[in-house]
Amino acid sequence: MALIDTFVLLGSGAPLAAPFGREQLLKRMDELGITHAIAASSLAIASDFEAGNEWLAQEIAGERRLLAWAVVNTNHPPEAIESVRKYMANRQFVGLLLIEGNDHTPVSGAECHDILNAYRRFGKPLLISAPNRECVYAAAEIAKQFELIKVVLVGMGGQDWRSALAAARENLNIYLSTTGEISPDKVREAWPVVNGHRIMFGSGAPLVDPSVPLGMVEEAGLKDFEKTQLFSSNAERAFASA
Repeated sequence: MALIDTFVLLGSGAPLAAPFGREQLLKRMDELGITHAIAASSLAIASDFEAGNEWLAQEIAGERRLLAWAVVNTNHPPEAIESVRKYMANRQFVGLLLIEGNDHTPVSGAECHDILNAYRRFGKPLLISAPNRECVYAAAEIAKQFELIKVVLVGMGGQDWRSALAAARENLNIYLSTTGEISPDKVREAWPVVNGHRIMFGSGAPLVDPSVPLGMVEEAGLKDFEKTQLFSSNAERAFASA
């Protein structure tokens, strides 16, 4: 069975405690049976999205098991739009991670409107950091404005994960990631909300060892075919256009 981790970090510096590169990630994937991973640059999230995206493109080049999120910061619209055009033409970049200032700040729809107008023609998923309720609410507003874009909530609201469930119930273009709070209950409760289709496995490695969210999914008591959906087929559908 394929096992796709839809969110990991590569790089060095904050928020990573130690450098984490391609070979370290592939080694851990092999140990846990993870077949593919989609990475974002820690540098791109923390401070310099242009340099971070460029580093990541070189780091994963030619490795068929690794794909990437391009990161853009809404505080720099011209550079963000240029990065969208540059990296969405690279087949290893399968989606866009949108941040505003830092990954704990709610993303304002007004600030990102021009960026998403440039992005939506590519038909690829949009990842928004949603580690708390405020970020979930902001992401839901973007989902309402751009109904044809698949909006993935990484962090899934953190401890307020039921806010992410409510957002997914109200917006059929919102997808959930298992990143964030480690709680089998959130997987069990999310399943009927999204009819088992709009939820994907993500670990947040190396901030969280992938074995922990993998164990969380096992404890959620899903049937085998449901685990196949969560670990692979849901992501394959979500990223089909990418």
